[in-house]
Amino acid sequence: MSGGREQVLAAIRRSLGRGALGADARAALDARSGATDSAPLLPELPKGTPAQVFRTGLEKVSGTMSELTALDEVPAAVAGYLAGHGLALEAAVAPSLETLDWAGAGIASSVGPTRGGDYAGVSLAWRGVAETGSLVLLSGPENPTSLNFLPDHHLVVLRAQDLVLHLEQAWAALRERGADGWPRTVNVITGPSRTADIELTIQLGAHGPRSLHVLLVD
Repeated sequence: MSGGREQVLAAIRRSLGRGALGADARAALDARSGATDSAPLLPELPKGTPAQVFRTGLEKVSGTMSELTALDEVPAAVAGYLAGHGLALEAAVAPSLETLDWAGAGIASSVGPTRGGDYAGVSLAWRGVAETGSLVLLSGPENPTSLNFLPDHHLVVLRAQDLVLHLEQAWAALRERGADGWPRTVNVITGPSRTADIELTIQLGAHGPRSLHVLLVD
């Protein structure tokens, strides 16, 4: 490690009230330097199933979750969420979920990207990360990125089979798709949008959705 970088990191540690980096911690970081597929940063997760650990992580960052037993239950669950929040039964829906019976659930759905006039958007996640309660969404015609950021309420469908324990596993799976399988954008979303720019007070929805709700389909 260069002297300048060492000085900067030492100053950061002092400002956080931490002492010098221990030999074991330094060795672990050095072992990861430049690695692509290596051991997870957090190899030990709290006890519980991946879905339970994911829910815990999601709720820590102000997200919410419903568990469903089939993909066909998604429209009714979205309708219940909208009604429970006093919203009209309207939503912008990702084309990957177009074939679900939205009209049967009483939802007026617009399929495709949103231009910002929709209060609710429904996306399909590619992976969920248990250790942090994060969602990994890939851009493309089937899952427009605008649905991730413009609606006030972001509802995300996640299949239980697409849960991974660690973020490293999500990146490894993405690399397995090969160069032709990479999307233009990979969004890793952890909770609703937030900021503490004003008097260090957390405000939700400052730069994106104020609410994130996951529909976990087992």
